Amino acid sequence: MISNKPDAIKGRLGFADIGGDFSRLSEFSQGHGFELIQINLDNPRHFPERYSAGERAEIKTRFAELGIGLCFHSPSDIPMMNRHESIRQASLNRAFEMIDLAADMGGEYFIFHPGRLAFYSLSLKKVVFMEQRFPERTSELFADSLGRLLAHCKGKIELCIENTHEIATPFLNVIGDLVVRDGLGLVWDAGHTEQLIGSKRTQIVQFFQNHIGHVKLAHLHDIKNGISHKALGSGGLNVSGYLEIFNALSIDVVLEIFPESELVNSVDYLRKLNVVDKLS
Repeated sequence: MISNKPDAIKGRLGFADIGGDFSRLSEFSQGHGFELIQINLDNPRHFPERYSAGERAEIKTRFAELGIGLCFHSPSDIPMMNRHESIRQASLNRAFEMIDLAADMGGEYFIFHPGRLAFYSLSLKKVVFMEQRFPERTSELFADSLGRLLAHCKGKIELCIENTHEIATPFLNVIGDLVVRDGLGLVWDAGHTEQLIGSKRTQIVQFFQNHIGHVKLAHLHDIKNGISHKALGSGGLNVSGYLEIFNALSIDVVLEIFPESELVNSVDYLRKLNVVDKLS
């Protein structure tokens, strides 16, 4: 595929799944200069049981011939820190099925969030997050789950974890250890970083600075009135500043922007940018 991506992007420019089947996604990618598609496994259209071995192989071949890369984003409803072992093992088994799907289709990265496990407290009348109430125990379970995911991915696909919202310190420590020791990759989400304020933002930025060589992929979207995944240039995100960092790392950038019209507008916005490829 002949690329007509914006000059502001040094690596490949990708987009997050906008809906539709693989044919629809490939047509959209070619029409707008994208070289990477992030498949959203929250969409039941892409559940593993819907694709035979032959269909997976056909998709792998088709996208390789088009020169379009694929990466896969894990569902948001598979917890990796449940205190009930049988439930956590079931979550891992489902994640393994999705990793196998991604690898069979030629996926380069399998991306997931640290995840959240919550319940509603009637006495407190609010949602309580388990990782905040029991940080040490849940982080231990999370570390074990991550280790099993890394083992399953070995030789198949690169496992990457993405920042989102606030990440408790014990979880950051677990992630940092696995990044250095076992090769866990990082996805730096610029929009979610800028949703944080004060010391929480400082902590996540410092974490990425300390592990900058392990950042494999970037997510880019703007923040408007506290809402993420908005069109670039519509909010307060320093798009050029982040692109200077990402270009210096020569990593791919995925636009996680919805709806489709705002995604297209964001590509036009990038075409007008003048971005240097060095760290500021």
